[in-house]
Amino acid sequence: TILWFTKTDDYIFNLDSIRVPAKYPGKRAYKGPNKGKLSGNPLGKNPSDVWKILEDDWMAAFWEFPNVKSNHPEKTIHPCQFPIELVERCILALTNKGDYVLDPFCGVGTTLVAGLKHSRKVIGIDKELEYIKIARQRITQFFDGDLKFRPLGKKVYQPTGREKVSKVPPEWKDYNK
Repeated sequence: TILWFTKTDDYIFNLDSIRVPAKYPGKRAYKGPNKGKLSGNPLGKNPSDVWKILEDDWMAAFWEFPNVKSNHPEKTIHPCQFPIELVERCILALTNKGDYVLDPFCGVGTTLVAGLKHSRKVIGIDKELEYIKIARQRITQFFDGDLKFRPLGKKVYQPTGREKVSKVPPEWKDYNK
């Protein structure tokens, strides 16, 4: 769950920072006054409101990230760690360079790193000293250029079904009846 609070009705929302690539960027209007003209936006598609998603748009409308598990480059000891890319998109959409980003439960500093990566001022709070130490270490690694993270927008691997691990093992065949 992502909570987004504003003090006034004059809030920041940088739509262009979070647009998703158009499925058919070369699509043109086929009738009417715009016939023959490109029908999309060169910057990409507006992410759909979850209640208005058409079946065709289902995959394009959601942000997809791999879980931060044992082989993920960002993995630390935190049991509920999320990828930098998740909060990175929120920071790009909801703040401008130089703005403050507060994470009152910062854990190992994922939000802080994402904010620093995009020139935001960050404030992190956590009650676990061990996590604070890791957050500081990750921030230092970020500034030193040594922090490993998935690039923003990198596609999540989709298995083809031909991989050995994608097939039901023989000893499980009876469970699928």
